[in-house]
Amino acid sequence: MIGSAVLLLLIVVAVAAPWIVPYRFDEMSILNRLKPPSLRNWLGTDEFGRDVFSRTLIGARLSLLMGFAATAVSLAIGVPLGLWAGYRRGRVDEIVMRSTDVLLSFPPIMLGLLLLAVTPPSLWKMIVAVGIVYVPSTVRLTRSVTLDLAGEEFVQAARARGERTSYILHAEILPNAWPPIMVEASLRVTFAILLGAALSFIGLGAQPPSSDWGLMIAEARPLIDRAPWVAIAPGIAMGITVIAVNLLGDGLREALDPRMHRKGG
Repeated sequence: MIGSAVLLLLIVVAVAAPWIVPYRFDEMSILNRLKPPSLRNWLGTDEFGRDVFSRTLIGARLSLLMGFAATAVSLAIGVPLGLWAGYRRGRVDEIVMRSTDVLLSFPPIMLGLLLLAVTPPSLWKMIVAVGIVYVPSTVRLTRSVTLDLAGEEFVQAARARGERTSYILHAEILPNAWPPIMVEASLRVTFAILLGAALSFIGLGAQPPSSDWGLMIAEARPLIDRAPWVAIAPGIAMGITVIAVNLLGDGLREALDPRMHRKGG
C-alpha cells in the first residue's frame, strides 16, 4: 500500500505545515526576489521573495482540502439521488438520469467555469462547484449498483417484512453499495485536485496571496525561463499527490472488488 503510505505522509505534512515551515507562506522580501534554491531557501523564492518551500507545503493543505471536500460534496448529493433513482425507478429515475445526462454533456472544466462565472471566485465556492461537477457520475454509479442490489434476496426479504423504503435504502442497500462507491470516490479525489488546480490557474479558484498549487503555477508562468523552480515545486507536489491517490484507488479496488480476487486466484 505505497499509495496509502505516501498519502498519509502528505496529510500529516499538510496538517503540520503551519508549524514546520521555515517562513510564513505570505512573507515577502524584495531583497530576496527570485533566488535559486539554497540552504536558506531550499526551493528558492518567487518574484515577491516568498519562500517556495513554505508555500508548497502550505499549498498541500489547500489542494488536499479541495480534493477531499469536493468529493464529499459529490457523495453527499449524488449517493442519495442514485439510491432513490435506482430503487424507485419509473418517473423519478427518468428525471434524475436525464438531468445527469445533460450535465455529463459538458466537459468538467466547462461545467466548472459555468458554475463559477456568476459569483466572485473563492476557495469554498470552487470546492462546491467542483463537487457538483462530479455529482452526475456519482449518481450513475450509485444507481447502477442499486439496480443490481435491488433484486438480491436480502432486499426482497426486507420488502416482504414490510420495511419502509428509507430503511431498505440505508440499512440494506447502502452498506453493500459502499465498496464500489468508495473505490470510485478515491479516484474522484484526483480529478477534483486537478480540476481545482486548473480553475485556480485561470483565476476562478483560490486568490492571491493563497499558496494553492494551481495558483502558484499560474503566477510562475511568466518566470519559467528565468526561475523555473517556482513552477517545478508545486508541479512535482501535485504529481506526487495524484500518483499516491491513484495507487490508493487501485489498492482499494483490489481489496474490495471480488472480481479482482477471482482473477488473482
